[in-house]
Amino acid sequence: MTVYALKHPDGRWLYHLPKPKDFPFNVTGVFADGQPMGKLPGDWWAVSFEASRLTVTGQPRPKTLSYTLKAADAESVRYPATLTVDAYNERREDEENLWEFYSAVCEDQPAVEHVYDGPVMVLEGREPPTPEELPWQADLPHMLGSRPEYLHLFPGRINGFRDHVQQAIKKMPGVQYCFDNYQNYTGLHVTVRVPFEKPQTRWQADLSRRTSKPLKTGRNVAVLVTRELRLPVPASISAPNYEMAVDDWHEQAEFWVSVVRNASVAACNACGGTGHVPDGAEQYSR
Repeated sequence: MTVYALKHPDGRWLYHLPKPKDFPFNVTGVFADGQPMGKLPGDWWAVSFEASRLTVTGQPRPKTLSYTLKAADAESVRYPATLTVDAYNERREDEENLWEFYSAVCEDQPAVEHVYDGPVMVLEGREPPTPEELPWQADLPHMLGSRPEYLHLFPGRINGFRDHVQQAIKKMPGVQYCFDNYQNYTGLHVTVRVPFEKPQTRWQADLSRRTSKPLKTGRNVAVLVTRELRLPVPASISAPNYEMAVDDWHEQAEFWVSVVRNASVAACNACGGTGHVPDGAEQYSR
């Protein structure tokens, strides 16, 4: 079996050591040149040096030698003091509660060692992403794509980026709406409502609950300016490998959030929030 190793940028060596198929024992330790290795997510293990001998140890279950009667004074022709393993198994087919009368006499077995003697393929990069990290989808042929231990080192993409940005924008102050694929636009359509630098208010009459017509009572409400943005946020982030994609994911997420943040600044009173101040004859032509 090929052993995949990662030479980590921090100097550690990471080895992909899945439990051997012909190793039906509980794993009690994984070692590099006799030194215990550190457990990582999945089947990855870490050590501070490049190993020349990789092993895994397992503990077989204790071997049952015989069965003895739990209560010595209950010994009889039907229930002898001792039963061999074969005799116990034969009687158990007819007596389901035989375990209530007998206890097993067991013998511990020596530990078993498996040596990973296959070739070691050394890769360079960070460790594979954990289930809690952003999910990586590598762009590889089917035969290569069935090896999860090295997928994150190949070109691919992280899906769900637009949804991630949409959820972040929805939580921002002043954001009224944030729609995906609004009116068939591929991207996010964001509506922001902002106040003026010098707050402005207008009188708003209360409405009758019975007729829905304005009443003489009311209150002053803040005058807000509406701004709409169309953001061509991609649905996924592609990169030559997972590590680069994660960096790009965070950079782009901050960029798109900053666009909305900059659009959420208070409106200019002079231009009425339009971003344009009429001047000269233009002022009287409206």
